[in-house]
Amino acid sequence: MQLQKYNRPILFYGTSVLVPWLCWFIWAWLSHSQWQGNPAVFFCGSVLGLTGLCAPFIIAMILILPDKEMKQEFVSATFRLKGIRPVFWTLTIFLFPSSILAAQAISLLFGYSLSQFRIVEHLSFTAGIFPAWFLLILAPILEEFGWHTYGVSIR
Repeated sequence: MQLQKYNRPILFYGTSVLVPWLCWFIWAWLSHSQWQGNPAVFFCGSVLGLTGLCAPFIIAMILILPDKEMKQEFVSATFRLKGIRPVFWTLTIFLFPSSILAAQAISLLFGYSLSQFRIVEHLSFTAGIFPAWFLLILAPILEEFGWHTYGVSIR
């Protein structure tokens, strides 16, 4: 595809930076306000955080989907798995958990307990109403779809 189709970089980059920061600053302000203990504010803050995370992807889709050729390119690049070597599938699946286990193993050298390898029953960290694992999986996917579709042309 010709790069002339991607002709609104100021709109894309401006809103893709402004909207998340706006959402996250509002959430930061709410989290330190007099309403911080209110469950409705907690829920709204979680939604604001997720909205900020999704904003570049949503903005890219708003700019891509009305154009038939850009939409076809997006679908083709997203679902065409041909040419991906097995080594990259293996790295994609095993690199993240392997790096966590390696970091935990290294921490043993600094006196940390073996109990860190135990599977826990309850989450030790959340981002509002969302568990950390959900955001750890969702964030890079949305980042790739947001920034590497319209922001950095697919081809």
